[in-house]
Amino acid sequence: MSLRETTVSDAVQWRTKPRLASTVRSSALIAADLLAFVLVAFMAFTIDLAVTAGPAERALWGIRHLGLSWHGWATFLVLVCLVCHFAARGHYTSRIPFWSELGGIIRGTLVAFVADGVITVAAYGAVFGYESMMRWLLFVPAALAARQATRAALDPLGLWSLRTIVVGEPAAASKAKVALESEPALGYSITAVIDLANLDDPDDEGAWRRILRTRHIAFVVVAIGNSDTTKERAVVAALSRARVPFALVPTFEGLPVLGFSQQYFFSHDVMLMVCRNNLARPFSRVLKLAFDQLLAALLLVLLSPLFLAIASLVRADGGPAFFGHKRLGMNGDAFRCLKFRTMVTDSDKILRELLARDPEARTEWAATQKLRNDPRITPIGRYLRRTSLDELPQLLNVLRGEMSLVGPRPIVEAERAHYGRDIAYYYETRPGMTGLWQVSGRSDASYARRVQLDLWYVKNWTLWHDVAILLKTVPAVLNKDGAV
Repeated sequence: MSLRETTVSDAVQWRTKPRLASTVRSSALIAADLLAFVLVAFMAFTIDLAVTAGPAERALWGIRHLGLSWHGWATFLVLVCLVCHFAARGHYTSRIPFWSELGGIIRGTLVAFVADGVITVAAYGAVFGYESMMRWLLFVPAALAARQATRAALDPLGLWSLRTIVVGEPAAASKAKVALESEPALGYSITAVIDLANLDDPDDEGAWRRILRTRHIAFVVVAIGNSDTTKERAVVAALSRARVPFALVPTFEGLPVLGFSQQYFFSHDVMLMVCRNNLARPFSRVLKLAFDQLLAALLLVLLSPLFLAIASLVRADGGPAFFGHKRLGMNGDAFRCLKFRTMVTDSDKILRELLARDPEARTEWAATQKLRNDPRITPIGRYLRRTSLDELPQLLNVLRGEMSLVGPRPIVEAERAHYGRDIAYYYETRPGMTGLWQVSGRSDASYARRVQLDLWYVKNWTLWHDVAILLKTVPAVLNKDGAV
């Protein structure tokens, strides 16, 4: 592909409209956050007024909550600071993936909540009551919903969807395309993938302006591969000179995508990327263990009636309620992974006979260690497996320190070979009741994909990822995604 020069005026004409669209998008998202806060503040005030105030007090309370008091203006100032924080973090100018955006909203709102409480109690001597707490609590889902509604409204106007091209060697470009399209809500509309090998003059910035103008492209993604990067550097240099909006997608095969902190050196075109292991930090390990223990204990108390009911149903056939299977845990130590029994008592014999006479079942078992039509499963066991209720006893494994709420799926000795030398990552943390595999298709995902998801989780652990996976587990289980 040959790239031809264009005039400076062409470039100016190309840039004018995208800049205006960017301003409209940012303004609309800021307005969405402000409107969300106004709505939840009004809702919190109305509920609190209806519950706690008598008829004679409501008129006076109405005046006080119109924002005419000093406390009202202080809360408004906290809101302005929160919006500025979101702006500084790119919430209104960048396209942030859903779970990262939700985490950012929660963290910012938590700080605003504390600041509002400190101002209320310390500066004004007022009580930080039910209304104030409910206002900030409701703001998180309200802001998220308002932003999504705003983007949905902007899209038909051509102000959200971003026509994008991906440039790079085929393997790297394909991975970048899949990642960008994994979250359609981000609005990256990929219209073409350009192979670097087909570019004759990748460093011609004028030609890039022409390509973007004729194809109505607003954004370029440059996928950085593992081979010679000469052409990639030329493309980046040309896009920079042409002031074209672009992003780099480097390939981090086998490396953590969250495990690097960036440092630059004044006056040098060099970036130092320092690798860190989150799970190797003592504080992170203690935090994860405390989170697991507290939440597991709470869940056991709340679910104890269900727990006892299931145990009684499983024991109805005369067998035990629980089944413990030997699995590999942290540091390679073996433990008994508890489940409600879902198979008949002579399941091992039935499996041996089936594999001996059925080559199709033998092939399926060798590939996945599972059978879609497993004759060993009891009627109640089939239901428990489909709903994942058979795994509730693993809360006891969590309390005993053998498992985590979130982590790699516990494996048996025979499965160790699937991990190869990367088994060291598996041994680095406790296996989990749920994990990336379970919320990514579960039984529909190949074993190789399951291993890749387990390794990604360990390399890129954060407590927020645990929270996100737990939240995603609920709809995955209810929808029976990939259940057998």
